[in-house]
Amino acid sequence: MNPSTTDRPLTRRQRWEHATNLPLMLLAVVFVIMYAWRVLDTDVSPRLDTSLVLADIAIWAVFFVDFVVRLRLSGDRLRFVRKHPLDLLVVLVPPFRPLRLLRASLLLLDALNRATHPRTRLVTFVATSSLLILLLSSLAFFDAEYGAPDSKIETFGDALWWSAVSVTTVGYGDVYPVTTEGRLVSLVLMTLGIGLISFAIGTMTSWVVEQLKTVDDAADRAEIMLRELVDEVKALRIEVADLRSDPAKPATRTD
Repeated sequence: MNPSTTDRPLTRRQRWEHATNLPLMLLAVVFVIMYAWRVLDTDVSPRLDTSLVLADIAIWAVFFVDFVVRLRLSGDRLRFVRKHPLDLLVVLVPPFRPLRLLRASLLLLDALNRATHPRTRLVTFVATSSLLILLLSSLAFFDAEYGAPDSKIETFGDALWWSAVSVTTVGYGDVYPVTTEGRLVSLVLMTLGIGLISFAIGTMTSWVVEQLKTVDDAADRAEIMLRELVDEVKALRIEVADLRSDPAKPATRTD
């Protein structure tokens, strides 16, 4: 086989992506940390809040430049846009404070989608996005409910407990939203929770079926080998019986 057909040289866009995947993922993680800091620090100073806004704009600008460069390096630009919807959403969502939760989700999901290998991308993407949804929903819920009148949220641990109960559709009712923003976060999390649980059950069922099929195949092979051994033993017994009944008869080779 011609090596040139199996090891194709990387395109300019692929070389750019390989060089920028890790830095952009680290940048997305930094943004999520800043978002969590802004939410959990209930006594944040105006100066720090302004710094976070400027950092948000700077990170958005970096991802915007990355998208423009990758688009220019693509041969079929329309196809590139269709195949990279997350990248497009990251650029289209402006760096405004009410959209920080959405931007944090998009940045991490886009960076993860670019960095993971295609063979493991689906499982890694879904598993990481599930944890990400729990974390970011807890942060958004804490941000919306903390300090509100009649709120049940006193610590971030309460918000994490609410996320776990909501995403599994258990619904104990000990923690519930009292603000409009909190109810919107609840609606999104419950909707996504049903999808995540369905995917997890489907993946586990598929894995169990695959393992059972492997066991069945091994049992079938063992049964065939055992049947062949039994036939050989029967043939040997017949040959031994013939030799005993007529010692002068030469042995018949079966191989």
